[in-house]
Amino acid sequence: YALDRVCRSRPWATNRDTAFKYPFREATRVMRQVEGKWIGDERPTPKDTRGKAPSEVLTQIHATPIFPSEHRVVLFAPEFGGDKSFDVETWSYLEPEDQVDIWVVCWQGWADFSAMIEQVAYHVASFADGINTVWFGQGMGGIVAYEVLKYMERFDLKNPNLPVALVVSDCPAPHLFAQLYKPYSVDDWPQTLSKYSSDDQARISAGSSLMRTYAFRHKDQAGLPIPVVALYHSGESLADVSSVRAWADYSQTEEFKLVELGDAEVGKWYLDGIGYAHTPSAEVLGVISEAYKVHDRWLKDGIFPDIGPADGPLPDQVDCVIVGAGIAGVYQAKELAKSGKSIICLDRHDKLGGVWDFFGNDGSRVNTSEIGYRILERTGRWSRPNEDHTPRRDILRDIYEIASNHCYGRIRFHTDVQRVSKCDDGTYEVYTRSVKDGTEHKIRTSAVSFHVNRRIGKRREVDWEDSKLFRGKICYGYGNETRDINFWNKSVLIVGAGAFAFENVRTAIEQGAKHVTLLGRRDGTTCPKWVDMIAFLRPLDSNLQTNKTANTISFDAWQKLYLEAGLPTPSCWADGMLKPHNHTISVSDLAFVAGYHGLCDLKVGEIRGFRSDGQGVELTNGSRIDCNVVIKCCGFHLNDEVPKVTGSSKMQPYGLIDFNLNYGAEPLLDWGQFGSSKNSDSAGSEDVIGNIVNTPQFAKGMENFRKLGLKESSMLPLGNPFGSGQGGPIDFLSRYFAWLVAHPEEQAALLEYGGPPMQEVVELWHSQIGKNSTEMMLKLVANLATVGEVEPTASTSGRGLGFPNGIKA
Repeated sequence: YALDRVCRSRPWATNRDTAFKYPFREATRVMRQVEGKWIGDERPTPKDTRGKAPSEVLTQIHATPIFPSEHRVVLFAPEFGGDKSFDVETWSYLEPEDQVDIWVVCWQGWADFSAMIEQVAYHVASFADGINTVWFGQGMGGIVAYEVLKYMERFDLKNPNLPVALVVSDCPAPHLFAQLYKPYSVDDWPQTLSKYSSDDQARISAGSSLMRTYAFRHKDQAGLPIPVVALYHSGESLADVSSVRAWADYSQTEEFKLVELGDAEVGKWYLDGIGYAHTPSAEVLGVISEAYKVHDRWLKDGIFPDIGPADGPLPDQVDCVIVGAGIAGVYQAKELAKSGKSIICLDRHDKLGGVWDFFGNDGSRVNTSEIGYRILERTGRWSRPNEDHTPRRDILRDIYEIASNHCYGRIRFHTDVQRVSKCDDGTYEVYTRSVKDGTEHKIRTSAVSFHVNRRIGKRREVDWEDSKLFRGKICYGYGNETRDINFWNKSVLIVGAGAFAFENVRTAIEQGAKHVTLLGRRDGTTCPKWVDMIAFLRPLDSNLQTNKTANTISFDAWQKLYLEAGLPTPSCWADGMLKPHNHTISVSDLAFVAGYHGLCDLKVGEIRGFRSDGQGVELTNGSRIDCNVVIKCCGFHLNDEVPKVTGSSKMQPYGLIDFNLNYGAEPLLDWGQFGSSKNSDSAGSEDVIGNIVNTPQFAKGMENFRKLGLKESSMLPLGNPFGSGQGGPIDFLSRYFAWLVAHPEEQAALLEYGGPPMQEVVELWHSQIGKNSTEMMLKLVANLATVGEVEPTASTSGRGLGFPNGIKA
């Protein structure tokens, strides 16, 4: 909805008077009827007990022209107030101008204070974009803001938008509030109230009754882990200076600030919810802007942790060498270090982060919901999780934090691994060369794990002979090449249809592009956040498959979104493929919202050349596109370095190239990803089994398999409803290789009885992993026939299995 407001605010948008209809609420309701409870449904959510109120709980009163905003201020209305308690024009002068969005929290309408806090907290927790935020509370609004924070702390409601500071105005400290702040006790209260209409009297009486239900209950843990700034007016009868100064006991150590704003004025419009903060002075605005600048979360979170010296000498011998210091390499290094192995992690570049560092843009985000890419679980009081669809800066911070905690001083930059050779004793020699001075070195090690990106090698270079005719800007959409472009009121052409292309669509529109055209040789697939998120919430059967009827409901809503946005549906859908071969699915609400408002369209075609007038391009079909900016997002070459370095072109479906030689990298994404129906066959049929192993031997092996108490369901192919979320695979593949290194006998047996490597190291397609894993399992089970009689066991947990002597789990 925020994106819709941004698009509609642009003067060149179409459908400015009509919000884009996001069709998924009804789809969610129907899917739940079909599937039953989703994950999270077992956690009780607050029942809505709110009555009549001046405004919605959350109302945005000022949006920035560029999205997302740099800062956010959340205004907690005073008693009896709502969104009209704050003058929009005056508040919009917060500095820096046009970089602060402003929301109002209206907490009227409840009869019970505790119920109100619970329900308001859930509304406030819906912010999940990580914007640097300050909360402001006028009068009792300050108490409501404080109690919402304490509620979130008590129930561990983690949120990336926790405020960096709390500013309160004319509000006694919480432990003094109930005894001092009693506007309903003044002598002329009945007379003042009688001047209002019966409806207003009912509203005011309800508000004062709500105030009476407040009681302070945080004696032992009253403090906040953020600074508090307290404002007051001299002579204010409800909040004298000493009661306001008492907020110092709640503020982060030595961060409290007390500000006098001059003499109090008679609150003529007090019962209308209009207080001092309605038309704030320049001093009030300055105090708030200073709070989010001085305490900006990125002043702290943007400083990456120390990882130790990264240009020190290389060891001559170490237990494990990890090649690649991106997200997967650092995670693997962590798991090996945790298992007690000595490690060294090598990278030819000068920073951690891999492709996130040297190809990522400031606007790059994870192409899946946060829970699908979480590599660091933040725990503890007031910890901030990453925002949804985590941005580059959070991902890089997480990588550095893992390296600092688990690999301190064990990272070496500017080091190119040129060859890995296996010795007669099964160990390895790793030959390296310094990128800086050419120095060569040899490391002897027991294990090597490669973590260099398979799908993203060198970028594809694209150019046109007559590009000099173009009067605008031409650049690539990677490595922050677009950082200095002023997109406002520009027509942008993005060449490509993959994830980086859709990312640049989003960035250009967020920063004010007049129109964006995405041009691909074939159309890509983009999905709304809803389709991506529910993959993590929907119930799964024993094979990790989702309900087919509900899948149809979801897909129908997705198709409806394309149609209502005026965008063409992907042509691959007609062929039973959810996405094109070797493409991922890009996740973006903005492509649809912008399409509806005439800011974006998707085309299939190729550029013949640039027009002679310098104002755009001509396509091979003769059509023309006007543009001021051309951004090239034409993909990458496959990374073929690992076979050259190791001398091996085949690998196992679980990552091993050879004993203790591992390659952990995301596979290429073919039609088998994301539930495509095309070419989906059964890998467990008798015909398939007979083509792989001796059927009678397999039957005997299955007898022993069952006697060992193992579950036959582990033999069945499993679905992957989670798309390309890497948090899971990075985690379990890293732990699995660390386990194999720590259990050499089991690893040797797995390699011997599971068969030789079947998969290509470079051109490894995702659908091959499931097929080859099933073949390997069939071979392992068939080989159980060779171990003789097995004693039955009742165990099915994988622990304490009744294996005969010499047989390893």
